[in-house]
Amino acid sequence: MPQTAATIDDASRMESQGAQEHQVVGRVLALDNDNPNRSPDVKSDPVTAFEALTAKYGLRVVEWDISVLEPKLRESYVAHYLEQKGDRIFVVPVGQDPHTRLSALSVLLARQEVAPV
Repeated sequence: MPQTAATIDDASRMESQGAQEHQVVGRVLALDNDNPNRSPDVKSDPVTAFEALTAKYGLRVVEWDISVLEPKLRESYVAHYLEQKGDRIFVVPVGQDPHTRLSALSVLLARQEVAPV
């Protein structure tokens, strides 16, 4: 059962440069020219891009009230991905910034090598 959590470092920065997008993943810079998880509308509308990616990958998004976590964990929690009984679940904090949410989704899909449905 694949499970991966994103950290603040994982989802911290995305930079565009022409047709190439550079994504900082755990402080390792990777070129994402043909990354299938990259959305062309990231900067203009992260909510629409997020919805398109979740539909493309057949993800069920669960918003979690992270106030139940101890403060140190609450500050660093970004997202969690898991597959259970054929269900693909992406868990994010309630009210998370759309850009952070989209970045975390891109990182986790790439890291887990998730294929579209």
